[in-house]
Amino acid sequence: MSDPTSGLSLSGEFAAAQRLHAQLQDSSLSSMDEAYQRDVRTALAHLENAADLVRRIGLFSTNEIVEDISTGDLRFLLVESYLGDMTTKLVNADRAQILKTAKSYFEQFLSNCDMHDILRGEDKARLERIKEGGAARSGDPASARAQKIAQFKREKATKAKIEELERHLAQTDARSAPYSSAELGDVEDVDRELVLALIDLHVLKALDHLVSIAQEEQMLEEARKMREGAGRAETTTRVDAAAADARLDQGLREGRANGPLLSKEGKPLRPFVITNQRQQIQQQVFRPGWTLPTMTVDEYLQQEMERGNIISGGGERPEKSVPDDNDEAAIDEETYKQREWDEFKEANPRGWGELCASRAYFSYLYLRGMELLLKGGNRKGKG
Repeated sequence: MSDPTSGLSLSGEFAAAQRLHAQLQDSSLSSMDEAYQRDVRTALAHLENAADLVRRIGLFSTNEIVEDISTGDLRFLLVESYLGDMTTKLVNADRAQILKTAKSYFEQFLSNCDMHDILRGEDKARLERIKEGGAARSGDPASARAQKIAQFKREKATKAKIEELERHLAQTDARSAPYSSAELGDVEDVDRELVLALIDLHVLKALDHLVSIAQEEQMLEEARKMREGAGRAETTTRVDAAAADARLDQGLREGRANGPLLSKEGKPLRPFVITNQRQQIQQQVFRPGWTLPTMTVDEYLQQEMERGNIISGGGERPEKSVPDDNDEAAIDEETYKQREWDEFKEANPRGWGELCASRAYFSYLYLRGMELLLKGGNRKGKG
């Protein structure tokens, strides 16, 4: 079956999308690069064509379980998973809509796996927790960490199995002699086992994506609330300022700009300045435009030290422990920590966010600058 708009069959559309997905996974380009985004959009077009063909020909039936589906058709269950993964790679202004679309693809993929009796019980339970918002709530840290390590080990074992099966099929394909019936059956069994392993790996990745999407949606919602709060505060400030101006200028608008300053009862009728305060006004005009320091830098640092805001002392830095080569649990935990750090750096590239420094450091710079300015002013006055 082929798509008249592209000229490719279902297998052709799916294979083209898989090739682009593999290229993007190994690409050194930034996700913001136009060439990278062009490949993402091309892959999405192939996958959308494939999904449309699957729906039109009715490839899967709701009453089929995994044993009823042929190996050749089974791989097309991955179309929605690839669609979700490629959608998360899109970059445009409406990030919330991107996350919503990707979430629907991942949920559809997991629903299809459940419908055909592929989804494991532990994966069903995790999916329910994610839908109920349990992924965003912090439970027992030790239990959560144990679950993550178990998921990491399962993913690692699944990837190793996929590599072994692919290597076995490649060695079989390299043979020039024709297959016997027994060998042909073995190849079909290995091919089916490979497809099921790929589906299992995509199930794990889809669940991880749903957790990440829920966290990012929460961050976007908080940012939206902050923007709305800042906008309301700015509007209130403008309204209050306009009202104050209206009250101050009321006398002028009523034609009393050149009238008497005080009424017969002694009440002021319009703004005025008492001229016998000339010296005080002059001092206010020529005084520095900044707040003068009330203590020296050394006095301030002494106060900060007494408050416990400055830490001093300390010993030698402990040596970093190196896991034993035979301790698989320690190696897996160290690998998982490194993977979490890599994912954090990928999600937070250098240059994002705002740089910040400690309060004591900024205060020190401010006071030191004031002290230097005062000394410079004193030297000029003496000169």
